[in-house]
Formats: sequence, structure tokens, C-alpha cells
Amino acid sequence: MPNYARKDTTQLPAHLSTVGSALHEAEQSLESAGIEGARLEATLLLGHVLGYSRAQLLATLLDPLAEDQVSSFFELTTRRANREPLQYLRGRASFLDFELEVHPGVFIPRPETERVVEHTLKIWDPTAGWAIDVGTGSGAIAIALARGNPRGRVLAVDQSPAALEAAARNATRLGVHDRITFVQADFLRALSLSSSNIGIIVSNPPYVANNDEVDPEVRYHEPRKAWASGPTGMEAYERIIPESAALLGSRRYLVLELGYGQEKAVRGLIQDSGGWTKPHVRADLNNIPRVLAVCRKRNS
Repeated sequence: MPNYARKDTTQLPAHLSTVGSALHEAEQSLESAGIEGARLEATLLLGHVLGYSRAQLLATLLDPLAEDQVSSFFELTTRRANREPLQYLRGRASFLDFELEVHPGVFIPRPETERVVEHTLKIWDPTAGWAIDVGTGSGAIAIALARGNPRGRVLAVDQSPAALEAAARNATRLGVHDRITFVQADFLRALSLSSSNIGIIVSNPPYVANNDEVDPEVRYHEPRKAWASGPTGMEAYERIIPESAALLGSRRYLVLELGYGQEKAVRGLIQDSGGWTKPHVRADLNNIPRVLAVCRKRNS
């Protein structure tokens, strides 16, 4: 296991008396720790301490900092150098055009999942039934669907009480709590739902194999059940696909986020499940197959 031993923060540089000098020192510290985008991250952390936007911070580079502000800033900088996720340190993560509360125990939403939402909104007809978000985490997908389609209702499912509590707070703060129902469950099998009430099922499931390499931010800080699927990385798909087939009616959709290199295997699971049309796959900005949408066949 790599050594991410915590560094001593008791000796803070005495000369760090301005916003600009503090940012410079923090940037060097984060660069030395191998953090990409060190300048931006230092700016976001100091902005968090001071309650400033990035623009406000950059306009005050010559302003003095109080000792307690320097101390708080470099405590966060050291924790980030020890690979605690930036989002946990700030208590929030950006997703599409809004921000979500996140903390240890709640999976941090990724930009790739934005493509899942965008495609789901294109094909989801809310008059056909609810959208079900399987593994809602912070509520990113569920909230984005409710914001993106004011007529729609969403069922957000997760096995983690901590995640559901954070997701509910996010939904309340963003004004969509009245159109999202939060349910603690492990995937779909335990849900008592009629297929006539379901319009679409969408999920960003855990799809990392146990022995796959992942960033230390993920392996040592984010909830393992939210990203590690099992020995093969396919275990979540092996449940979601047949469970969705049992719930979805004719001409209703399933939308899945794909892990790297998993398109062929997921297509095979869909074919084995039976009763689906040919899947449609969209690539992300790096041209990696990322979103798979498939429809239940018409009843004969």
C-alpha cells in the first residue's frame, strides 16, 4: 500500500501574510504531493476558508491574512496533500449547473455522469412513469432529472442511510424535494412497484473490480460500496439488468453508465437477459463508451 502518512502542519511559514503568498506556498506544497491543478485547488481551498469566490480571491492577492486563516488554510492544504478529496474538504461538489453537499460516506459525483443525465432527459417521457435512480449517492442524477424535467417524478434508491440523508438535504436546498422519493434498498428487487408506474431506470452503478488501480482519493476515502463492484467489476450490472427487465414495461428504457472497457460485457448481459432492443451507446468527452441506453421490446 502506498504511504500517505500525514505531514506535520504545526510549523506554518511565518512569511505567509497575504492571500498571494499563501496561495503560492500552498500551490508548491500540492505540486510536490503530485496533485494536478495545484494552483486551482489551492485557490478553491483558500476561497473556502475566507468565504470568497474565485474571482474575489484573485482580486485580493495583496490583502493580509489573519493567523487563524493561515492556520485553517494550511490544515486543509496538508489534508489535500495527503490525498483527501477536495470535495470533502470543501463539503461540496459541482455537478452540471449546481452544487451538492458531499462528505465522507457519500460518493462524489463525476463529470462523466453528467452525460448519463443529458441522455436520460432526452428519452424520458415523464407521462410514461417515474424515473428510478439506482444508487443515488449524493442525489446527483435524481436531482438533475427533477430539475431538468419539472413534470417528472423520481424514485431515488440507495442502500446507505448517510447517502440518502445527504441526497434529501440536497434536494431540499435545490427545491425539488417534493418530486423525489428517497428509498433505502439494495438495487431493485425489494421494491414494490407496478411496471405501469415506471418510465425509465437509470444508474451509475459501482463498476470497479476489487483489484483495479484507483486513485488514493477513491480507495482510501470514498465509500467502497459505491465504487467497487466485486472481483470482476460486472456484479452490479449482473443484478441491475435482469431486475430492470422484471420491472420495466414495453418501450421503457434502462440507462447505465459504463466503466472503461465494459461495453462489450454489458451488451452481452443485455442479450442474455432477453427482451431488449439493440443498445445505443454514447461516448464521453474522451471518446470512451460511457452511456448505454436500451429499451424493452414491444409486447407482441
